Amino acid sequence: MIAMMFVAATKSFFEMSTGAGYIIGAFIAMFIIGYLFYSLVKPEKF
Repeated sequence: MIAMMFVAATKSFFEMSTGAGYIIGAFIAMFIIGYLFYSLVKPEKF
């Protein structure tokens, strides 16, 4: 019972609009792509 209340509370706390989720996901994807591209260009640092 307590676990169900915790899940419901955290779900409502972390709920966001779909557009905001897409924007955050795009920033994360761009960061990962940039990091991978940089590691291909300068492999001696890794």
